[in-house]
Order: sequence, then structure tokens, then C-alpha cells
Amino acid sequence: MKKLLTSIAVIASLCLINTTAGAGDPKTITIVEHPGYFETQGDVFDIPAGKYKFVVKNWSGKDAGFVFNSGQNNVTTDKSSMKVILLKNGEESTFTLKLSKGNYTYFCPIIPTPPYPLRVK
Repeated sequence: MKKLLTSIAVIASLCLINTTAGAGDPKTITIVEHPGYFETQGDVFDIPAGKYKFVVKNWSGKDAGFVFNSGQNNVTTDKSSMKVILLKNGEESTFTLKLSKGNYTYFCPIIPTPPYPLRVK
């Protein structure tokens, strides 16, 4: 019985260590650009505030761009943009941002795409 309780305590401790070890790791959101639209792999609505790793892939068939802004329907590309990337066809880029509560927008400034919302609760 003592051996069983010791084993349970060790397993519980290992589970706790494993859970806290990954607590600071960013969550990944993959965004793939196609001709005229984005495909998102990962939840982008009502996500919790925190650190996010974005993987942006250009599968549009031509050179493209990616702009990430704070604000709803913010389709400007200027020095207030949080991230601006230019990608050749087939390229991908990765960046990490710490997002606080609010609305965000991403879009392509080169290939016409609608503004895509990202909401942090």
C-alpha cells in the first residue's frame, strides 16, 4: 500500500512539473495565404490573452504580404502596424507577439484579401 501511494505521489508530481513547464510556451496559429483568401489553422476567435507564435505561409502562387494590426478592420500599413512581412511564393515566416485583450486584423497588402479578424478576450 505504501508503495502504491508513493507511486501515485511521484506520478502526480511529474504531471504537475510537465504542466507548469509548458505554461510560458506560446500557442501556435498558422495562417496560409491562398489566391485572395487566408486559411487559418488554429483558433482566432475569443482566444485568451498571452503569447502567440504565428506561422505565415504563402501558397498564393505569387509574391504576397502579410500585415498584422491592432484594431478591428484596421487595413493600414504604416509604422503603427504590429508586423509586416513580404513573402515570395512558397515561403513562410514565423514571429511571436504578446497579445492583450482586444481586436486585431490581418490582411495582405499586395493580393486583395478582406480584413480577417482576430479577437482576444
